[in-house]
Amino acid sequence: MGADSQGYVDRFHSAMESFKRKIVQEFSGRLQYGLTMPQFFMLHMIRDKGPCKATALAEQMEVKPSAITVMIDRLVNHGFVERSHDERDRRIVLIRLTEQGKQALVQMNQIRAEIASRYFDKIDKDEAEQFLNILEKLAK
Repeated sequence: MGADSQGYVDRFHSAMESFKRKIVQEFSGRLQYGLTMPQFFMLHMIRDKGPCKATALAEQMEVKPSAITVMIDRLVNHGFVERSHDERDRRIVLIRLTEQGKQALVQMNQIRAEIASRYFDKIDKDEAEQFLNILEKLAK
């Protein structure tokens, strides 16, 4: 990239941070049930992984297991997840979504889709495809 690379880095960082702040602020303002953004993403991970151990969630979220325990406690207290013992090894505690957690995810995903749609409505289909392809490539 050469001499222009610092300019790209600065533009990239500025654009990503600005976009992230806008999305998070808009979505956080519409979160329901007292959920935080990390809790919302944790519900997604639990849904996608199925019943899973807290350590697996901690690894995926790149946080310490103690932080996950606090988040799980809050989700349990709100009725979104439950802890249960593995049937094959009672020492293993699994985290799974409750029906209330599944319903909350459906409602929150509808809000997320509304927000994302407003952003994608500002660009045409080819731009959206190109944007997503580049973003996915960078994420790898």
